[in-house]
Amino acid sequence: MMGSKKNSFFSIKYKLTRFLFFLASLPFIKKIGGIKNLFREGPYIIAANHASHIDWLFVFNRFTAIIKRHIHFFATTKYYSNPLFRTYVNWSQGIWTDPKIQARSLLTALQYLKHGEILGIFPEGTRSPDGKIKKGKSGIADLALLAKVPVVPVGLIGTHNVLPKGAAFPRFARCEANIGGPLEFKEYYKDYDEAVDSKDSDRIKKIEEEVTRKIMQKIARLSNQEYPF
Repeated sequence: MMGSKKNSFFSIKYKLTRFLFFLASLPFIKKIGGIKNLFREGPYIIAANHASHIDWLFVFNRFTAIIKRHIHFFATTKYYSNPLFRTYVNWSQGIWTDPKIQARSLLTALQYLKHGEILGIFPEGTRSPDGKIKKGKSGIADLALLAKVPVVPVGLIGTHNVLPKGAAFPRFARCEANIGGPLEFKEYYKDYDEAVDSKDSDRIKKIEEEVTRKIMQKIARLSNQEYPF
C-alpha cells in the first residue's frame, strides 16, 4: 500500500489532478491564514468543518500544494459511483470509508500515521446543510489517541456560499481558511491506553467525547462560530 514504487506512479497522476483542481478552485479562495501551522514533517491529522464540496479542494488540494505532502483524506463509499470523485480519491490515496466496516478504514488510517503521513478528516462526518457547524463524531479522537499524533484544526469560512449541499453548480463567492496551532492530547494517552486494554467502554467513550469536543470547539472558533454541543 505504501511502497515507494506505487507512490512514484501515483504522484505523477496526482500532480496532474491536483493542478486541474487548483485551477478550478482558484477564483473562490480569498485567503489562507496560519499556513505555518501545517508541518512539513511528521504525522498529524488535519480536521476541518464541512459545509460544501469545495472543502475538499480547499483543504486537501490547496494544502498539499503548499506543504508538498500528501494528505490522505476520508471519503464515504456512497460517492464511489461518481467517476470523477472516485478517480480523485484513488489517485490521491484517499481512504474509502464504509459505515458497515469502519474498522478497515481505521486500520488503514493508523498505518498511514505510523508511516509519518498526514490524514485529513471532516469530524462532522457529512456536509452541514446550513453552513453551521454540527456535532463532531468521535472517530477523530480515536485516531489521535491511538496514534498519539497532534491534530491541526482548520476553520473554513464561506464555503457554504460557494457550493452548498444540494447545489448542482458553484456560485461565485470568496471563502477563507484559518489554520490553527496543533492540539496535543498527551494528558489523555495513559488513561486511554488503560481503558482500551481493559475494554472499559464507558471510560473510552468519555475520553473520546472530551477530546472531540476540544477539537470541535477550536474548529468553531477558527470558523467564527460557536460549538453548542
